[in-house]
Amino acid sequence: MVPAHFVSLNALPLTPNGKVDRKALPAPERSAADEASYVAARTPTEEILAGAWAEVLGVERVGVEVGGGQLLRAGRPFAAGHKSRSRAP
Repeated sequence: MVPAHFVSLNALPLTPNGKVDRKALPAPERSAADEASYVAARTPTEEILAGAWAEVLGVERVGVEVGGGQLLRAGRPFAAGHKSRSRAP
C-alpha cells in the first residue's frame, strides 16, 4: 500500500513515556489534487460499500478508485452485515 499523504516533521511528538503521541500528530492538509482525484460511487453496491467504509473510518465520504476491485470484494462481507444491522428496529 502507498500512503495517500506524507507529512514532514522536524520531530515526532512524544508522550511523557517516550512513545509517539499520535493525538498530537498534525492532520495532513487536503489539496486540490485530492478533490480532483475523488471518484464517487457509481453503482448501488459501490454506494453501500463506500457508506460502510466512511462510517468505519469516521470520514464524510469515501471515493471509489478504479482498479480497487480487490478492496470491494474484501468489503462485501462487512457491507452485508452492515446492511442487515441497519434494518433492525
